[in-house]
Amino acid sequence: MDKSICVFGDSTAWGAWDTEKGGWVNRLWLSLAHGSEANDYFELYNLSISGGTTETILERFEKEAKARNVNVLIFQTGGNDASQDSRGNFKISPEKFSSNLKEIITKAKTITSEIVFIGFKNVDEARANPVPWADAYYKNSNIEKYDNLMKEICEEEGVLYFEPPKLLESDFADGVHPNSSGHEKIYQSVREFLVSNKIIV
Repeated sequence: MDKSICVFGDSTAWGAWDTEKGGWVNRLWLSLAHGSEANDYFELYNLSISGGTTETILERFEKEAKARNVNVLIFQTGGNDASQDSRGNFKISPEKFSSNLKEIITKAKTITSEIVFIGFKNVDEARANPVPWADAYYKNSNIEKYDNLMKEICEEEGVLYFEPPKLLESDFADGVHPNSSGHEKIYQSVREFLVSNKIIV
């Protein structure tokens, strides 16, 4: 089984604050690089960016995926889309978020049939509403709303959706980004999901 896997997402997918192994995506890459059968070869490209949203994914994923002859597309998004500024405006409105997801799926289906969306489950609101580094407010009620939209659209479009585990306060580095233990929880659950759906071995 030879596969090229591309991951597009935000700072959580990029690996922010995992000082041990560089994030859940890098942990997945390490497991594929060291734990596969001799006849299984996986190329895993983490193309996530800090601050990423469905808008930033739409801007670039097609070209970058095609350049890597991708077989599997994994998207982790929603958390930044659901954030609000001090005036209560969403970074990406629920309506735009939904239309962006549908457009991403439509374009992704022209590239591969193996498409996975990973939700964004929760934050530690005591430290994330607002965050100290930007005019941004992360609320679990909004995150849940956006996550449910993603799940519904994936079901309608017939693509895989994975609901990540809810993280504890101790799993966050700053209220929004997981620390090493949080990334390990996400990695373990994502890997199990990908194996059970025969995306990886």
